[in-house]
Amino acid sequence: MKQAVVVCHRGASLQAPENTIASLEGAIALGAEVVELDVRPSRDGILYVMHDATVDRTTDGSGRISDMTSDEIDLLDAGNWFKETFKGERVPRLDAFLDTCKGRIGTYVEIKEGDPAEIRDMLAVRGMLSDAWTFSFDQAIRAEARAKVPDLRRMVLYAHVGSVERAVAQGAHILEFHEDDLEENLINEAKQAGLITQMFYAGSERAVFEKAVRCGVEQMNIDQVEIFKSVEKELLATV
Repeated sequence: MKQAVVVCHRGASLQAPENTIASLEGAIALGAEVVELDVRPSRDGILYVMHDATVDRTTDGSGRISDMTSDEIDLLDAGNWFKETFKGERVPRLDAFLDTCKGRIGTYVEIKEGDPAEIRDMLAVRGMLSDAWTFSFDQAIRAEARAKVPDLRRMVLYAHVGSVERAVAQGAHILEFHEDDLEENLINEAKQAGLITQMFYAGSERAVFEKAVRCGVEQMNIDQVEIFKSVEKELLATV
C-alpha cells in the first residue's frame, strides 16, 4: 500500500470558508497535494470560484452568480457567514486563485458552468496543466472538454459510466468512486486499464477510510483530511 494523494474538497472547507483563498491556504497547510474547486462565470464572463448557482449560501449577497457583474461579485463578503474572523474574504476570481496555487498545489477544477477551453488556457499559461484535471456533472460540458481540450486530463464517475471499460472508451484519465460503488476488484481493474483511481467521500467514518486504503485507492477527494491521514498511517504501519 502507498500513501494516497489528498485532494482537499473545496479547499480546507472545515477550517475556512469553502472555495476561498483562505480555504486554499488551509489545504496547503494541511499538506494536501491537490485542491478541488468549482467554477462559474459572472454575467460579464469572468470566471469565479463558486460552488452554488446563487451566492446566497456562502456570501452576504443574493442572486444567481450568472446574473451578477464582476464588479458586484467582487464586493461580496464570502467569509463572515463561516466565521467572523474571515470577514472580508472575497469570492476569488479564477485567475487569482490559480496564481495562488501555482507551484504550490495541484488543481482539480469542477466546471459548474464555463468554457473548458478557457479554463485549459488559464492553466496552460501558468504551466499548470500537468498537475490539473477537470470534471463536470453537465454532460454537454464533459463532451465539450473531450472534443476541445484533449490535453486537459478528464475525470469521470463510476456512477455515470458503470464500468471501467466505458471510462477508457470515453478517454478518461481518472475514475472516481463513491462509498456505494467502491470495490477492490474494480480499483484493480481500473489501475490495470491505466486509469488513476480516486474516491470522493464527504463523511468522517473511519471504516470508510479504512476500506479505501485497503482497496488501494490512489487519490482521496475529502473534507476530513486529518482523520483520513490518521487511518492511513495506522494501516500502513501494519504492512
